[in-house]
Amino acid sequence: MADKTADADHFARDTRITAAAASSMNAVKPIMRFQVSMLGMWAHSIERFADNYEKALDETRRGTGQATRGVN
Repeated sequence: MADKTADADHFARDTRITAAAASSMNAVKPIMRFQVSMLGMWAHSIERFADNYEKALDETRRGTGQATRGVN
């Protein structure tokens, strides 16, 4: 005889398990949104750093690095 706890249909029919899963997913949503927003901010920061690095590298190649930064 098959074990009822390993049956997927048993889990789907058990309202306690589905309620616990729904409650867990509702608790995880804000955490996931926060993590996604932090990942987006991190990616934006990396892109900004790369742009600044590329601009500074171009200025150095042209020899105008100090003039555009206001350093005399």
